[in-house]
Amino acid sequence: MQLAAHLCGTRVNEVLDGEDTFVSTLSQLGFKRVQINATAVNGVDTSKNATSAQAVAKLISRHKDLEFILQKNEETRPLWEGVLLSNDEYCGDSGKLPPNVTMLVDESKGTGVLSEAWPTPPDGYNIGYAGGIGPANIKDVLEKVLEAGNGREVWVDMESSLRSSKNGTDVFDLDKCYECIDAICSAEQFAHPEFLR
Repeated sequence: MQLAAHLCGTRVNEVLDGEDTFVSTLSQLGFKRVQINATAVNGVDTSKNATSAQAVAKLISRHKDLEFILQKNEETRPLWEGVLLSNDEYCGDSGKLPPNVTMLVDESKGTGVLSEAWPTPPDGYNIGYAGGIGPANIKDVLEKVLEAGNGREVWVDMESSLRSSKNGTDVFDLDKCYECIDAICSAEQFAHPEFLR
């Protein structure tokens, strides 16, 4: 299992400023991936997105043990495009992301609205897909995503559809996660993990 830290609000504002005190603790806590949700709906001052690309790339370069995920949507365009099109020691060649960076295509910006399209990954970097994916549609969505991926490595991300209210508390529901695993395995996309039988 790989843990992914989803940064929102204040933590993203810190990253946009190049401040990595919190990010520096994540690897020790077992996290391997860090998703930077630089959107207003996630409580972020998005006015910094346009001027923060180099600070973010520099921070990312200091944490090669972590994979960073940038949300790729119109609102975050100034940030991800700034990292992608920069040509410096932190970002690498223009048109390529640093080796420990990928992007998550999510026009819903984390609100769980099903995407209308699943774009083909561009040359130069891999992408993941999000937006309204959950136990009820994972099988169909995965078929479309794999077709869009055209043989490339792709992945899916979901959260809001994996939440439930249990005993009056909003929780991340592992039963719903298992429903997704089971649907994917029944579609013969992957072999069912023995330890989950």
